[in-house]
Amino acid sequence: MRTRILLAGFGNVGRAFARLLVERRSELARAHQLDARVVGILTAHHGSVERAEGIDLPKALRLAEDGATLDSLGRAIRGPPIDHIRRSRADILIEVTPLRIAARQPAVDHMLAALTSGKHVITANKGPVVYHYRRLRDLARRRHLGFRYEGTVMDGAPVFNLFQETLHGPRIESFEGILNSTSNLVLTTMQAGGTYDEGVERARELGLLETDPAMDLDGWDATVKACLLANVLMGGRLRPEHVPREGIASLSPERMEAARSAGARVKSIARGWREGRIVKASVSNEAVPPGHPLFPVEGTSSSLLVRTDMLNAFQIVEWNPGVRQTAYALYSDLLAIHEGRLSP
Repeated sequence: MRTRILLAGFGNVGRAFARLLVERRSELARAHQLDARVVGILTAHHGSVERAEGIDLPKALRLAEDGATLDSLGRAIRGPPIDHIRRSRADILIEVTPLRIAARQPAVDHMLAALTSGKHVITANKGPVVYHYRRLRDLARRRHLGFRYEGTVMDGAPVFNLFQETLHGPRIESFEGILNSTSNLVLTTMQAGGTYDEGVERARELGLLETDPAMDLDGWDATVKACLLANVLMGGRLRPEHVPREGIASLSPERMEAARSAGARVKSIARGWREGRIVKASVSNEAVPPGHPLFPVEGTSSSLLVRTDMLNAFQIVEWNPGVRQTAYALYSDLLAIHEGRLSP
């Protein structure tokens, strides 16, 4: 079965997904009877192109990594991306444009244009889901279309699939987690005696920093993820700008040294909890003692500790993920829609 993909965004995650499609082309055809072809790529800096027979992805990757335009790969797409999304003959929109903290953002318009024109939507973009989850979910359901977003939290770890597809029944009472790989890497570097700037540079070299580094370092990314978990899994209605947030940029060496002297480690902890019928969230820097489940989670690793009314407490850990793991989430969502599992 041929599936035509329109890719909005061709940064680190978009390119990693393209590499997966190239690497797994034979497996997709053999094991899943899926011929997945990218028929359009929309970018802000490399031009936008379409080709009905499928874009040459290895060449697209080489051009993008060299900083060149994609114009030679097909017919140039002119005008607003939303217009092309509506008229495109693609079957699925994969939306991986940069995170923005705002209710109004282009990514939401991209997704609405796709759903209203009969296309499935897969995204790793947290912003649209945290602000418009119910609207997008309900629209997809009314039109019998896929809307999946596994890559929005903890890269490729099955967070939403686990709670929405596998664990039927338990009510999540609270969670706490290390949800931003960049902040955790910087804190690990500082805990080992390095500087904040050295940690940021390591994150940049690994391709972990958001397009706007403040999204990671000022705690916005973790706050969006905390709100997303609270809204999707706990029925909350939180907005990131209204949630208490502490980034790591203002952490002093003295505070790090005090934690180290006490045998603790400073972590950026995202929390969600219930107070009666109200769901709340926060992100703060905390000194975590030895023996705490989050204490050994270092480097780019992330973890989510969940407490429910039936399963008590359990923990998901993803060790040292990179952009390939986020790309895997897109890949797994693509397979899910192909198999008829339209939403988690």
